[in-house]
Amino acid sequence: MKIHWGAIPKDTSFQPEREGWSPIREPGPLAIQFIAVPVAIVVVGLLGTALYLVWPGGSASTSIWLLTAMAILLIPIHEILHAVCFPGGLASPHTVIGIWLSRVLFYAHYEGVMSRTRFLVTFAMPFLVLSLLPIILIGLLRWPALELVALSIVNGAAASGDIIGLILIGVQVPASASVRNRGWRTYWKY
Repeated sequence: MKIHWGAIPKDTSFQPEREGWSPIREPGPLAIQFIAVPVAIVVVGLLGTALYLVWPGGSASTSIWLLTAMAILLIPIHEILHAVCFPGGLASPHTVIGIWLSRVLFYAHYEGVMSRTRFLVTFAMPFLVLSLLPIILIGLLRWPALELVALSIVNGAAASGDIIGLILIGVQVPASASVRNRGWRTYWKY
């Protein structure tokens, strides 16, 4: 695994057009951030509804310090959950965890080929673990934990870009295809 500061690195040895890869239609990084806002509003609304349906009743309290620590740790944990789904996971030399401060973006990037299915699982994993699992735990354990509510809602909003990526890949890339990124751009081929 590598840590990278700045924009998603472009693998110059990967020449997608020459190698027969097709680009998907996708917005750039700044446009994704604007598109993600209404997606986040919808996702937070759906998560809030799900939480309302499973909430065991009663009151709950928490520490502002615990919520602050969770918010700070959420971003690296979210990106690590993406990265563990990459071929070779965190041990792979093709795994990149990046911080692009000028765009206020944190990312996990894989410099290699993945199946479409694995690519979709990689996009979905943080949402499944950090947004849906807390709701399931609250419902099953009947545990009114505000920390789990905050985790679910905040990560749900943060995962809105991932949800957009899921839709773009799910709609544009055939099920049996392979997927690869070059910097911000995504390509596929059979």
